[in-house]
Amino acid sequence: MLKRHLLLASVLAGTFAITACSQETQDKTEAAAESAGDDAAANTDAAAAETEAAAAEAEAAAQNAGAEVAEGADNAGAAATDALASTGEAVVVGTNEAVSATAGAVADGAAAVEDKASENAVEAEQQY
Repeated sequence: MLKRHLLLASVLAGTFAITACSQETQDKTEAAAESAGDDAAANTDAAAAETEAAAAEAEAAAQNAGAEVAEGADNAGAAATDALASTGEAVVVGTNEAVSATAGAVADGAAAVEDKASENAVEAEQQY
């Protein structure tokens, strides 16, 4: 029975202690909640500012990348044009060399035919 009375007395003492500090605890809890809300608002504002700054940096980087791609395309186009012009010149030079070599071979062949024809004409005259 004594144990029961001691247990009941300690429960009642605990309840009074909790009730006595509950107003102070509520005040502190309310202050902590307000402080947490203020901190969250401040952090949200800071995060929004950082996000806007990051978005501005990303936009600038994208514009720079676009300019570099455009410049690269211009350079590639100019290089392709130069390569095409060089190819055209090479074809012209090659064709001229082929025509010249063909003309030389035809001239050599014509000279050989003329020489042989002269030899045959001399032989034909000598036979009569």
